[in-house]
Amino acid sequence: MHSKTANTKISHLKTELERHRGEYSDDEYWYLLGCLFRAKALWNEYGGKIFAVARVSNTAFYDNEFNNSDYHWGSKIFAPMDSIFVLEKPIDISKFNDHIMVSRQSSITPVFGKEFEYLKQLILRNNKRVEQYLIEASAEPLPLSRLTKENWLEVTNRHRRSFFLEIQFRTFYVNRLLAVLGDTTRIYRECVCIKTNEPNCFVDNVILLDGKYLPVEVKLSVSSEKDIIGQVSKYCALDDLLIEKKRSVVKKTWPDVALVIDTDSAYLYDHKKCFLTPIYHLDDIKVEGDIYHFREVILNMLSGR
Repeated sequence: MHSKTANTKISHLKTELERHRGEYSDDEYWYLLGCLFRAKALWNEYGGKIFAVARVSNTAFYDNEFNNSDYHWGSKIFAPMDSIFVLEKPIDISKFNDHIMVSRQSSITPVFGKEFEYLKQLILRNNKRVEQYLIEASAEPLPLSRLTKENWLEVTNRHRRSFFLEIQFRTFYVNRLLAVLGDTTRIYRECVCIKTNEPNCFVDNVILLDGKYLPVEVKLSVSSEKDIIGQVSKYCALDDLLIEKKRSVVKKTWPDVALVIDTDSAYLYDHKKCFLTPIYHLDDIKVEGDIYHFREVILNMLSGR
């Protein structure tokens, strides 16, 4: 996908080039300006659109060789690709962003299950020339494709610790857990957290719990995070919390707390004490009734706030 926000970067680079015109020879200047004009032309055609499909041809890997300043992408996960084909009719983000939320914090947006099938069918309906591997592709690891309301806890508990992407853990386990844990089944995703003199950030989820909104951060493993306290503290003591565009709920939030869930346990972060406390082992959630008990544990800890 060609990023919709690339246009802003192109404009910024053009401004910088004009500002430092005297530092370049004529050949250098016109070469760089030509590159930016080409980039703009490509953006006009492909900006904010899925324009090509490729197949991962070998095991993905995590490249930790370079410092943050030495690589371009917002992710260090890479993989070799083959069977690349360009779409005759690129798919604009407006065609699928009601069903799939493109990550604003990473260059990778994983899609699984129904989301993947929706996107695949959208591509197939609008493009006659596609590779066979796309037609046959599935992005739902078995037996998770057989999840039902009755068996999801039993099945996901067997696979919970084998998820290697947070989106898998969220899609197949956490989303279902939160739908039972909250006052309603509605889960708000990538909500905007606003603090004065700090850049805006996004919390994974927000749920309504006992009439108040509670931030929820999802991780594969809390113990492997470099600064989990620093991360979740960004979701507390907010000036504003937007669960949807221009919909502020900051006056109806649980103050100075956040829920953190990884593949092992649930934790409650207390911003006043700057401390993360394990409160429930996920192995103890075997049936839906255990989730209601988990809810009561949280509410007891929040009582008096």
